[in-house]
Amino acid sequence: MKTDTRNRYGSISRSFHWIMAAGYLFMFGTAIAWNIDKQFRSSLMGMHKTVGFVLAALIVLRVLWAVTQMSHRPKNNLAARAGHLALYALMIAVPALAIARQIGRAQGNKFLVELGNQWHGELGWVLLVLVAGHVVMTIIHQGRGAPVLSRMWG
Repeated sequence: MKTDTRNRYGSISRSFHWIMAAGYLFMFGTAIAWNIDKQFRSSLMGMHKTVGFVLAALIVLRVLWAVTQMSHRPKNNLAARAGHLALYALMIAVPALAIARQIGRAQGNKFLVELGNQWHGELGWVLLVLVAGHVVMTIIHQGRGAPVLSRMWG
């Protein structure tokens, strides 16, 4: 188990990154599937909620880990830092809104239900766009000779 260094992310950071990337790939896939064909919603919703809850727990752990590694991590420019901050904020907000909606349903709290209904999906799509931008920028920078992918790949 290696910690982060100025040249690359350590094994814990990389594990969080790639496990969560796989989880979000699943989450976006399920959401896209049931937006294409509503019949998929009922069969995928249970798995979507379960994976979403796991991702909610992982983002809390990931943020705590990132805070402990802040002074060791590779340096990024302002745009990359802002992009990462936005990704982290949405990885917290999107599942928090879904959890709030579930609590609201259980307690009959219309405000929490409506809050989740209004923002969970919308911010989920914003997160998808940011993730796509994150991937595109990684490819662009790697293509220009900056070793950004190797810092996270392993």
